[in-house]
Amino acid sequence: MSIYNNKPRQYHHIDVAVLTRFITDIFIANGCSEYNADIMANVCIEADLGGHAIQGIDHIYSILRDLANGVLLGDAAPRIISETGATLLIDGGGCPGYVGGVFATEHLIQKARGMGTASAALQDTGDLFMLGYYARQFASAGLIGLVFTNTWPPRVHPTGGIDPILGTNPLAIGIPTGGIPVVFDSATSTSAIGHVRLADYHGEDIAPGIAIDADGAPTTDPRQALQGALTPMAGHKGFGLGLCIALLSGAMAGGELGSRLDIVARSKDRSLGKRSHLFIAIDPAAFGDANQALGRADAYLAEIKAGRKMSGVDEILIPGERLWKARTDNLRQGVPILAEVWHRICRFAKDADVEIPSVTGEQL
Repeated sequence: MSIYNNKPRQYHHIDVAVLTRFITDIFIANGCSEYNADIMANVCIEADLGGHAIQGIDHIYSILRDLANGVLLGDAAPRIISETGATLLIDGGGCPGYVGGVFATEHLIQKARGMGTASAALQDTGDLFMLGYYARQFASAGLIGLVFTNTWPPRVHPTGGIDPILGTNPLAIGIPTGGIPVVFDSATSTSAIGHVRLADYHGEDIAPGIAIDADGAPTTDPRQALQGALTPMAGHKGFGLGLCIALLSGAMAGGELGSRLDIVARSKDRSLGKRSHLFIAIDPAAFGDANQALGRADAYLAEIKAGRKMSGVDEILIPGERLWKARTDNLRQGVPILAEVWHRICRFAKDADVEIPSVTGEQL
């Protein structure tokens, strides 16, 4: 399904080191420790680097807003507050989600290698944004990784309802192979909200079936969609999946849901409750020879890619492969940043007295 009406868009290609330093400086200027700012810049740029701009630096606005309001604490350090042989409970202490997500992933990798499987509840952090980043870290370490989160603000209506009560509630699964890891990362709404937001930036329509307006009528106007609700993907199936992800990563992981999550996510009073995320890691070696498992996976992926292709299709792509190829290209030619997004980021830099690097643009 096409999200956009295919108007040409202006992009800047920026050297990854230059962009990383620039974003790091913006975070530091807004109260983040250098350690946290470095993690935040590197992880958020990974989305743009892989061609997944809706989860990249365009989200800086919400992080800076929450830092300014005290909802997030730029120098907070996550810590393990309790654990069993195969579980971790991590208190983010109000840290940005990138920082908590990296902490949870790194510690869970070590625990899963020792136990065969392990899970972690991460509480009191901001949004994790691109869940596929963390799933890829697990897979690159030779582990199966699953990441679940319930997002805020609520954007998705339930089947049969009008009001947005669910987040887009994504999940990501990373699976190791002998080559490029398989990484599936998807919202449980028909479209990620980022696509709708970018369409609104450029005055573009969205495809039918993505959203309803505030009165429950279908709409292709992104502005009305932002004031209404997104539809759950695959109807009642997406609603059920999104609901289960909310319950797993929210209620079962010690976090709030629904209207309670809305209150918590807007407040710097941590006594009101927490938002939470759930990470699970599994070592294939717990079920047999890990190398044989990778071999079976590789053989199956090769069979899929060798299958007959539909007209106009050059290659059957495995989840995670497109991002990997885009990342490889963009490391060489520069990170593509939409001109409108770049202008927004530069306004934040100017407000924080951060030097803005010079860039050139092209239309794609």
